[in-house]
Amino acid sequence: MAALVGLLIALAMAMKWLVEFQVEAAEERRSLEAIARAAQMRCFELASHRATEACRAAVAAKRGSAP
Repeated sequence: MAALVGLLIALAMAMKWLVEFQVEAAEERRSLEAIARAAQMRCFELASHRATEACRAAVAAKRGSAP
């Protein structure tokens, strides 16, 4: 019976860690997405269509090469 209680406690701790990890990963992902959106918006502030497209391509290339 004690082994079962110990196992349940270990399982609860593992689940707590997993949830915390998922929350941290989601927060980091939201932060990175906000940075990418801000970079895209800066591109749309440029005067010409060609400059906007070049900026968007550069942002996409940076984002693709980032881990």
